Amino acid sequence: MAGGGGGDQATDFDLTALMDVLSNIIFFLMASFGAAVVAVLPTSVPTLSDSGENDTARDEEQVTVTMRLFQDGGVEISAANNDMLPEELAPYEKKIPAKDGKMDLVAVNDHLWGIKNKFRKSKNIVIVPDDKVTYELLVDAMDVSRERHMVADGKSVYPQMFPAVVVSSMVK
Repeated sequence: MAGGGGGDQATDFDLTALMDVLSNIIFFLMASFGAAVVAVLPTSVPTLSDSGENDTARDEEQVTVTMRLFQDGGVEISAANNDMLPEELAPYEKKIPAKDGKMDLVAVNDHLWGIKNKFRKSKNIVIVPDDKVTYELLVDAMDVSRERHMVADGKSVYPQMFPAVVVSSMVK
């Protein structure tokens, strides 16, 4: 035979090394995608509206509450409204010190409930943590501001207080 090679023998390809490389690449991609999904913290973010309104409340039946968190668990709470004087909002400002090295959840929830009872239409709270605030403290602050545990007719109920939580930072 002209140009003959070796006759009737079939050539076998060894694909083991190629399959090892592809399986490692697929494993790496799956592992890196899974790690990216674990680090999600559900929050809302402020948006710019076309109507020119900002996130601060504009009528006297609602306020935007700001909660500043400190590393030791202390909290400063204030309320803002563009149509009210600072003197009218002064009673709603409060500094709540840490209790046993943690946030005083009962005192914070009680104060926020008092604000919610006065300004029933209020839904927004801006949480401003210090740089060294732990993730657990931030989650506690979000939980304590969203709802209040109450007992009505022998059943536990959880009325909403400030469901629109925005996590922000201090401008330095």
